[in-house]
Amino acid sequence: MNIDRVADMLAARDASTWETPIQDPEFRKRRTREAPVFANINLLGRCNVDCYFCLGKDLDNIFGAREDTRTHFSKWARFEEFLAGIRSAGIQRVYVTGQNTDALLYRHLSELIDYLQASGLSTGFRTNGYLFNRPENLAIAQQTRRNVGVSIHTLDPETNWTIMRRRDIPDWRVILPQIPRLRVSVVLGRHNEGQFWSLMEFLVEFPNIAYVQVRRICTDTREAFLRPDVGAYERVFQEVSAKHPVVARFYDAEVFNLLGKEVCFWRTVKTAIGSWNYYTDGTVNKGYFVIEGYAQETLACMFPADPLVKVIPLSGYWRERYKP
Repeated sequence: MNIDRVADMLAARDASTWETPIQDPEFRKRRTREAPVFANINLLGRCNVDCYFCLGKDLDNIFGAREDTRTHFSKWARFEEFLAGIRSAGIQRVYVTGQNTDALLYRHLSELIDYLQASGLSTGFRTNGYLFNRPENLAIAQQTRRNVGVSIHTLDPETNWTIMRRRDIPDWRVILPQIPRLRVSVVLGRHNEGQFWSLMEFLVEFPNIAYVQVRRICTDTREAFLRPDVGAYERVFQEVSAKHPVVARFYDAEVFNLLGKEVCFWRTVKTAIGSWNYYTDGTVNKGYFVIEGYAQETLACMFPADPLVKVIPLSGYWRERYKP
C-alpha cells in the first residue's frame, strides 16, 4: 500500500484499504464507557520532541500537514460550536493538549486558558515540560484551575534520547515545586521498564505531585511495532500488583500506594472514562478515542450522504512503516 496516498484512497471510497482490524486483544477498545466528564483541545503542529509512541504518529501523514501553534483560537473552525456542545453535555473540565505537538508551544495558550475559564470552564493542560525553562510558562501553570500534567519518562539522558530524541533533561528539581496543581504522567514501555522504581523514588520527593499516572501505550495503526511496550508495561504491573494491594479504582484503572504516593496504572483502551475531543483543524469528536474518533468524524464529513460508505477506524495504514 502507498501510505502517502491517503486522500486518493478516501476519494476512491475503497473500503478495503482502510478496514484492517486491530488484531492484538490488548489494543482492542472497551466500548462501554461512562458519560463524558471532560474534553480535550488537541493541538496540531510541530513538536519540540519526537516520542516514538506519540499517538499523533498513527495518522502522521494527516496531522503532520498542520501547523496550528500560531493560529489564534478565534480563527479555529467550529471552536465555538464545540464549546457550546460541551456545555450542553454538562462538561466542565477542559484540557489543552498536543495531538502531535506540545501545549506550551501554542503561542496563545495563556489567553486561551483565560478565555475558557472566564466562560466557566475549569481548564488545565498537558506538556512535556521542556518549555518550563521560561518563567512566563511557569506563570501559565499557575493560572489554571485544573491540574497541569507533566510527562516524565526517564531521568537518564540516553534513555531519553531513545524515547524522545532529546538528551537534555529539564531541571525537574527547579520546575516541579513551582507547579501548584500537578500530575506526572509516565509512559512505561520497553526502554524505561528497568527504571520504574528509581523514577518513582525521585517523584515521591515532591509533595505537590497529586498523583502519578503510569500510562500504557495505545495505537490504532502500529500494533506490531508497539506490542513489546505493552509487554514491558504488564511485567511491571504484575510486579507491583504482586506486592501491593489495589487501594482504589479510577474509572476501572488500578490505583496503588507506592512509596507513599498514589500511582494509577492507566490503560487507555481498558478504562471506563468518557470525553469529547476538539482538533484544531475544526474536527469535533464526541468520543474518547482520539485517532478512531478523528477518522470517523473526518470521513463522515467527507461522505455524509452516501449509505454505501462505511465509516470505520483507519487501522492499518502505517503498520508496514513501523514494523519492528
